[in-house]
Amino acid sequence: MALQSIAILDTGKENITKLLTGFGESYNGIGVGNDSTPVNQSTHEHLLGDETCFKDGNASYLQLANNSYAAQWSNVFQHDDLPSNTLAEAAVSVNASNQTTTCLLRCTFDPVVLGEGEQFSIVLQVIPMQP
Repeated sequence: MALQSIAILDTGKENITKLLTGFGESYNGIGVGNDSTPVNQSTHEHLLGDETCFKDGNASYLQLANNSYAAQWSNVFQHDDLPSNTLAEAAVSVNASNQTTTCLLRCTFDPVVLGEGEQFSIVLQVIPMQP
């Protein structure tokens, strides 16, 4: 499986700014979908698939070896989480509701088709960097 595209979405940049000033919501969800349209940060604010599944993102943060920090979201998606069992995109969302439209980031990857009894574990990280 190869990553195809990834971006911090404009809606995510806005919400991070609000979060830093006490006016935003934290990101607690992670989701997958079946659409492989490349990411366009200014117009796509959520998963694009006609099949999506959102779960608790098990949000955490960790300190890396170089003393920087990473925000991390993860979960395991099972066969039958999507009707087609085809995963091609993932996103970090404000919550674990299928009704969410506000995502921090969206990425696309080579489609993964889950067979009976198979699962797909995904970990998404954001690592702030200084220029």
